[in-house]
Amino acid sequence: MAHSERHEELVAAVALGMPLGAERAEIEQHLRDGCPLCEELLVDFRQAASAFAAETRAVAPPAALRERILGSLPPARVPARRGDFAAWRVLAAAAVLLLFAVGLDDARLRRQREDLRSQSADLAGRLASTQIELAQRELRARVLESEDVQMLILGGHGPQPDAQGRVFWSPRAKRGVLVAANLAPLPTDRQYQLWVFLAGKPVDAGVFDADPAGKALFESKNFPEANAQNFAVTVEPRGGVPAPTGPIVLVGAPSQG
Repeated sequence: MAHSERHEELVAAVALGMPLGAERAEIEQHLRDGCPLCEELLVDFRQAASAFAAETRAVAPPAALRERILGSLPPARVPARRGDFAAWRVLAAAAVLLLFAVGLDDARLRRQREDLRSQSADLAGRLASTQIELAQRELRARVLESEDVQMLILGGHGPQPDAQGRVFWSPRAKRGVLVAANLAPLPTDRQYQLWVFLAGKPVDAGVFDADPAGKALFESKNFPEANAQNFAVTVEPRGGVPAPTGPIVLVGAPSQG
C-alpha cells in the first residue's frame, strides 16, 4: 500500500491509543507491508507519548508537613481531585497530539519547499535556455545575416591549447560575436578580454565570462570600424584593462566568410 500523509496521521493516533475503527486495519496492514517512514514515526510518537504520560508514584508526606502546607494555602485553593488529574492527563494527551500534528505539518512544509526549489531550478534552467535562444536569434539578425559578415577562427594558445572559438563580425552592423568553447574556469577576480588588432595594435573589444562548461557567447559592442588584422583573447583583471597584460588563450586571423 503506497505511503501517504494520511498514514502519518493514523500512526500518530495509534501511538496515542486512540480508537480508529476500520482505519486501524488499514494502518496495521500498511505497517505490515513495511513502510520505513511510518515505522520510524510510530517509534518516535510512542516514545514522546510515554514521556508525556509518565506518572510518578505518589508518596504520602508527614502529617505535620501536610498540615503546614495546607494551612498556608489561600481559602480558595483546594487539593486536586483524581478527576482533575484525569482531566490533566487528557489535556497532556491532546498536547502530544497537537505537537505531532505540528511536526507533520512542518514535514509537509519542508517537502513543499524542496519541491518549490526543484521547480524554481527547473524554471531557471528553462529561462536561461530561452534567453540564450533569443540572444542567438538577435545576433543572427543583427550580425550573422549581414551581407558583409566575416568569420574569424580562433585557436587555443599558451596555457589553454584546447580552447577554440570563432568571431563573427559585421562592419556595417559595427558588432562582433564571439563563440568559444573549452575555456578554463577563472578566479572570481579575473575575466576573459577580447582584443581586435588594428595596424599591429590591440584595441579593447570587451570582457566576458565562460559558463561552467567552458563555453561563451559574447557580443562585443566595441568593435572598431576599421578592418581587423587579427584577434586574441587574454586573461585579465575583472572589468578589463586598457592594454593586454595577461596570457593569450585564443588567437587567430580573419578569413572571409
